[in-house]
Order: sequence, then structure tokens, then C-alpha cells
Amino acid sequence: MKDLAKEVRKIIRENMWLVLSTVDDECQPHSSVVMYQSDGHDIYFETGDDTLKARNIRNNNKISVTIPFRKNFIHKIIPAPPAELHFKAKAELISKNNEKARKIMERVIKYEEKAGIENETIWIKIMPSNIISTFGVGTKLLDMRKPEKARNLINLDYYSSFKKN
Repeated sequence: MKDLAKEVRKIIRENMWLVLSTVDDECQPHSSVVMYQSDGHDIYFETGDDTLKARNIRNNNKISVTIPFRKNFIHKIIPAPPAELHFKAKAELISKNNEKARKIMERVIKYEEKAGIENETIWIKIMPSNIISTFGVGTKLLDMRKPEKARNLINLDYYSSFKKN
């Protein structure tokens, strides 16, 4: 049997788009698509300092994330839903001087420098929970039609300190 935890880490590392869900101070949900970078563990993205997602994270760092992806070339050309990872996470605003973040965000930094982009942005670090819900990971494309084969819960044991609260 495949090591699904290893496959999930690879999916997180190799993809670049996620759906971020936050709540505002009145507990109203908000979702947005963001481009991210990851080492397979922590996830980083950049956003404007005064965006709704940044304000929401400042007020409540509990978030939900979905990473949709296509499994292979055939999956990209046939009309089928994407495979997905879903998880709860905690988010925190971090300094752009953070060494680990700078290494992971290197492609973003190079692009911004080349394009001459100067704006007031912040970096946000996402720390996934240990339990990742998957759809279509470790299954054949046609088996994605069978929920009992397509869905899994994977324990990545990223953060032993990640707590429900």
C-alpha cells in the first residue's frame, strides 16, 4: 500500500493554489483562492496588509483549507471533479525576515523583484492540523466515483502541539 502521508506532503509541496476559509468578527464566513508556496509541511502565502483575509486572521487564526488538484494528464482533460485535500489549520502573520519563509517564498520574492512590485503586503504561515481529509489521493481516477475508495483521513503528525481550542 502506498504511503498516503508521504503522497499528501508531496501534493502540498508541489501545488500552488488553495482555497482559504476564514471568519470575520461577526462569524461570517469568507473564502478566497490564494497562491501559496510550501515545503510540504508549512504553507506560506502573501496578501495585502488590509485584505479581509488578513483582518480575519488577525481576529481569529483558526482557518480551513482546501487544496484542489488534478491527478494526472488524463484527469486534466476529462470532465471530472478535482481530487482534494481538506484540513483545519492555524494561521499566523510572520515577518518577511523569517529565514525559513524566505527560502520557501524565494520564487515569489524573485518575481516581485523582477517585476518591480512594491506594495504593502504581509506573509501568512499556515500550520495544518495533523488530520488531513483527502478525496482521490491514493486511488485510481475511476475509483473517485466510489466514496468508500476515494475518501481517506491521513494523520501527518506535523505538529504534536496543534490543539483543538
